[in-house]
Amino acid sequence: MTNKEAGRKLLDTAEKLLRRDARAALADGDYNIAVRRAQEAVELALKGGLRILGADYPKVHDVGQAFVEQAARRQVDLDQATLSRINTASRWLAEARAPSFYFERDYDAADAERAIADATFVVSAVRRLVQPEDEN
Repeated sequence: MTNKEAGRKLLDTAEKLLRRDARAALADGDYNIAVRRAQEAVELALKGGLRILGADYPKVHDVGQAFVEQAARRQVDLDQATLSRINTASRWLAEARAPSFYFERDYDAADAERAIADATFVVSAVRRLVQPEDEN
């Protein structure tokens, strides 16, 4: 499997996590799980994006900064505002990862909605980055 194929699989999985799991958890009122699944979607999308770019990704949960650095290095077609939002979303969701899963903090509907909105933004940004390659 090539880096691009592996990256696309990671991105596809991120989209499924967001669609099937995070949104369903929000609808069910499972706000902590919605936050956790949104974090997982962001992590997988960014790691998929890094693989597609041919870059290794760090074995950590917050890969936003690594993605931003590689995007700048490879001059990808994402503006600075998008890259900044990706980095911010990755950071806050990585910080929320354990507290949401182990119920060390009770997240509410607004938190879950923010998490899903941020994850949707990140997944969409990474997908836009790779779609031109999909057309070749």
